[in-house]
Amino acid sequence: MKAIVSFALLVCILLTSNIALANGYVRQNSFLNAKGQDRVNEIKKFQAMNNIVVTGTFDSRTKDVLYNEDYTTYDVIKNPPTKGLWIVVNKTKKILTVYNGTQVDVKFPVALGTSATPTPSAKAKISNLAVNPAWGGMGGKYTPRAANDPLNPLGERWMGLSIPGFNGYGIHGTIRPREIGMYVSNGCIRMFNYDIENFVFPKMKSGTPVWLGTDAELNSWGVYQYVDKLSNNQPAEPVAPVAPVETPVKDPVVDVPSIIETPEAKVEETAPITTNLEP
Repeated sequence: MKAIVSFALLVCILLTSNIALANGYVRQNSFLNAKGQDRVNEIKKFQAMNNIVVTGTFDSRTKDVLYNEDYTTYDVIKNPPTKGLWIVVNKTKKILTVYNGTQVDVKFPVALGTSATPTPSAKAKISNLAVNPAWGGMGGKYTPRAANDPLNPLGERWMGLSIPGFNGYGIHGTIRPREIGMYVSNGCIRMFNYDIENFVFPKMKSGTPVWLGTDAELNSWGVYQYVDKLSNNQPAEPVAPVAPVETPVKDPVVDVPSIIETPEAKVEETAPITTNLEP
């Protein structure tokens, strides 16, 4: 008898939950029905698309945005460096955004440098691009890896960056997808292979602007990436806010290992591939 009562109670709870969900709002997503690492990866992508700090966990902010249509996510760009495509890497939120002028093109989660080997803050440019690059091993620190080596930490795409005062940094794929959304690299920006191979690398060319900075640094450069809850007095389409006055933060100084030239990479630009790469 107790088993029957317990089962009936469970059915009532499930029905009540389903009815509540059916009557509620659920933002478009790809993770609610996913499991395991696939679910974690999809949460990271959802967070990046909605300007939420990328953690891979179903945290309170992620739940708020998922279930509340009053939340809106939007970007405000004051002075874009080009009317065409360019990239912003938000080091606070661990999000890479491709803009077309002032408009968002795509957003993806990334992994960045550790506190000991941070990703530099700078207004950089893409200096070279390579498909299936080899890896030099950082001057003997690690075992060099040839192109097509499954242990090559770069994945199959490399976009080298020209950063004032720094050498060898880039945006690339990864053989450690679980680490996307973490501060784990020697300074390079890692992406899911599918994301960089299909949605970022094909659109880029040498000279494309790439801005790297924290939320505060990006704000000082006129880049704002918001996730806000609308009040009853706010319009559905938010009006661009007035930019706060902030003092620009200087680029952090990082000891860069000796430059290693990547051999035999299939390069899609004429510039040589010179890298300071991490596993």
